[in-house]
Amino acid sequence: MPVQNPGFETAGDEPGQAAHWTILSFASLERFAGFGPKPHQAFEDFDRWTEFLDELGQSNIAIAFFDPLAEGFEDFEDAWQNDFYLYELPTGHVITAPFSGGAVEDMERNWANDTWLNNWDEVTSVIGFFDGEPAEDYEEQWKDNELYAWEWTDVTAARAWFDGGTDGFENFENNW
Repeated sequence: MPVQNPGFETAGDEPGQAAHWTILSFASLERFAGFGPKPHQAFEDFDRWTEFLDELGQSNIAIAFFDPLAEGFEDFEDAWQNDFYLYELPTGHVITAPFSGGAVEDMERNWANDTWLNNWDEVTSVIGFFDGEPAEDYEEQWKDNELYAWEWTDVTAARAWFDGGTDGFENFENNW
């Protein structure tokens, strides 16, 4: 359904009104919650709950104790079900694993990389062809881009008409 009287040109029944337009208005009451001791503020800043301390005295410190040994810090070693992990290997259990006869894996044999080339000098150069051309110009066979116009001379010019085809320019005063 088109918008009627979009430029407010046709007057309505009452002064200041436009035909086919309805004005809605409403009023509301807002109430602010007061926080803190007097003077109350309309926002909670959490600054007036306790006294600000810029240093800790002896009576302000409470130490939390962890573990049965009453350590004053949590070291995450006891009662975390991690007692069965080894954090270092005992020397009697260290065995050197042989890799292709050596003690170090150099990743050069038995990794299906024997056919790979490691230097550009070993690579044979071949020119790739795209659409019979030695370079990809992205002009053919890329999502039907042959349908697009690439220059303004290929575009057919047509004048835009407004207000039902009567005006050759848009003045924003009549029907859109």
